[in-house]
Amino acid sequence: MIKNKIKNIPAEFRVSIILVLLSFLLLFVFDKNVLKLLSNNLDMIIKILYLTSFAVVISTTIHFLVPSDFVKDKLKDNKLVYLFYATVFGILTPGPVYAIYPILLVMKKKGIQNPILVAYITGQTIVGPARIPFEVGLFGLEFFLYRIALALVMGPLAGVMYILLSKVIPDEELEV
Repeated sequence: MIKNKIKNIPAEFRVSIILVLLSFLLLFVFDKNVLKLLSNNLDMIIKILYLTSFAVVISTTIHFLVPSDFVKDKLKDNKLVYLFYATVFGILTPGPVYAIYPILLVMKKKGIQNPILVAYITGQTIVGPARIPFEVGLFGLEFFLYRIALALVMGPLAGVMYILLSKVIPDEELEV
């Protein structure tokens, strides 16, 4: 009975619960003052909450502005050009990777398949708009342009590799 109730909980909630429980366990094992930890990291906590809220706003906007038919008709296939587009959109998406997960969930619910999501998240993690001033300022424009070129290759390549790997280890959601 309890096992069935646990199975009904979505996977992302189960993982979240496990992570929270592990965090509390670590706090007790290492005997840390939780209030001191929270106060020392308050700026980071506020920043993370802000970025997550921003990501939720973007994902909600995507949900309402992008028609389901567009997604089903234009991006459902795992064509190389769509993997490239997903990489470019990933590169243009601001924020840290944890802040784009709400966006990815909305895209998945709209019918975007896993290889497209892999290309998107690869582009976002390799290059992001927030990194541009730092990289150009610290390493120069040429360095940054090389990184963009590499990201534009690596994102679609990651999507293609996902498709190939799913032939060896079947992905039930992928229609190849």
